[in-house]
Amino acid sequence: MPSTADERQLLDEVRDLLAATVEDLAVEEIDPDSSLQDDLGVDSLARLELVAAIEDRWQIEVPQEQAERLTTVRQIAAHLAEAVDVPAGGTE
Repeated sequence: MPSTADERQLLDEVRDLLAATVEDLAVEEIDPDSSLQDDLGVDSLARLELVAAIEDRWQIEVPQEQAERLTTVRQIAAHLAEAVDVPAGGTE
């Protein structure tokens, strides 16, 4: 179970990556429980780009069926916490 600090860091990194990947989306608009599709307007193409960016950033593979189940920012961060062993401070 990741610590609160690690969880916050992952959430922040996912929010930053989402804002950088999805056109016309600012970090300030992204809450941890925001629905990618309903709240943030992430369409299927933007979702593919986001998954590719996540795979590049954390050097992991996210199978399509798993990616489809990740519908909020918090779910993505939780998936990353399980898939990646990132120490506090992370790596850039």
